Amino acid sequence: MRKTLMNNILLKAVSVVVAVLFWLVVVNVDDPIITSQIPGVVVQVQNEAYIESGGKMSMIEEGQNVITVEVTGKRSIVDRLTEEDLVATADLKQIVNMNTDPIMVPITVNCSKLKSANLLPNPRNLSVDIDEIMTQEYIVTVVSGEGQPRKGYEIGAMSADPDKIKITGPQSLVRKIDKVVATVDPTNLKEDTTKLVGLEIIDRNQEKFSEDKMSYLKYDTSIPEVSVAVDLWSIRNDVAIKGGYVGSPAEGYKVDKITFTPGHISVAGSDDALKALAAVGNSIQVPDEMIDVTGRDSDFEVRINIEQLLPEGIKLTKDTSDTVIATVNILSQDSKEYSIPTTSITGQNVQEGLQLVYETEKVQIRIREDGKELDQLRTGDIRASVDLTGKTEGSYQIPVKIELPVGYALVEEQSTVVKLVKPVEGD
Repeated sequence: MRKTLMNNILLKAVSVVVAVLFWLVVVNVDDPIITSQIPGVVVQVQNEAYIESGGKMSMIEEGQNVITVEVTGKRSIVDRLTEEDLVATADLKQIVNMNTDPIMVPITVNCSKLKSANLLPNPRNLSVDIDEIMTQEYIVTVVSGEGQPRKGYEIGAMSADPDKIKITGPQSLVRKIDKVVATVDPTNLKEDTTKLVGLEIIDRNQEKFSEDKMSYLKYDTSIPEVSVAVDLWSIRNDVAIKGGYVGSPAEGYKVDKITFTPGHISVAGSDDALKALAAVGNSIQVPDEMIDVTGRDSDFEVRINIEQLLPEGIKLTKDTSDTVIATVNILSQDSKEYSIPTTSITGQNVQEGLQLVYETEKVQIRIREDGKELDQLRTGDIRASVDLTGKTEGSYQIPVKIELPVGYALVEEQSTVVKLVKPVEGD
């Protein structure tokens, strides 16, 4: 009886050992230990105040704070891990040597599901630059974005509050700042308004600071934002450009006329400034001294920056050029310039099936006295034609043949640009 009992106990013990061994084999086959790489883990920097207390700041090169972690553990755990399950830190108090360039800080990785010994960061150290703290004050430059206010309006004056801002950061970064910009979106504005606008930092290469660089900067405001007051101005079109001249042309010559191109511009202005502009005939006067004809015996041009001549409270509209060209026509005393409409120029020898089209509205013809006074010559007395012999479809620069009454002579030959096209059906 006793022998049978002992045999049963021994058998049961052997069965338990076999069962445990079998369970271990099954577990290791179905859930083995594996090693995997988890990229994209962001390293969190700790105890930055430890560095700042010494009048310095730490800075990490953009992208260097993202590492890969080698993870070892059971497949059932490792396969489910993501970068969000891992906490990587670099404690600035752990810096061993402050005299290296760059300074290396050990990286520690923790995970609630695995031991730290099973987590291996790559790289194992974070590269950190330590720089002196610097504070600089900058004027806030307010600019308008690409949008447009409602029709008939243009952004006039814009002002920021505060209009200047102090920026503190690593010396190497602060010294790269060229300007601080607040960009206002004017889309569909129809009245004066005030907007909160975020600040952009522009470096000396005229490129924006990245979010990473911006994160190292501190401001004397709670956030990098200013209040911008926007004044809308009304637009006035067809403002004339006028002007005279000083001096005298060469002997035997005269100033025939001065033409401004463009002859009219569009401006925007405050209500008071537009009233004052209307009082002078909605015109901008070019000072006579800007056009000096002294000793001139031929046509010439003068480029004028019209923006510098605008009265206070007036500005050019967004798409208006700030340059106006004054063309001064100088003629001999016995000559005169006539404008001949191209519609009155006869087209000769136009091929059948083609139609003559002029590229310009008028042609300027200079005529001098040759026995008769020019006051007696009328535009209708001048005959003009172009000869298109042999010309096919296309565009041509063609001499203009001028026939004048007796007593007058042509000062110089003239030409015009014409097109020969096929008529559109139905014409």
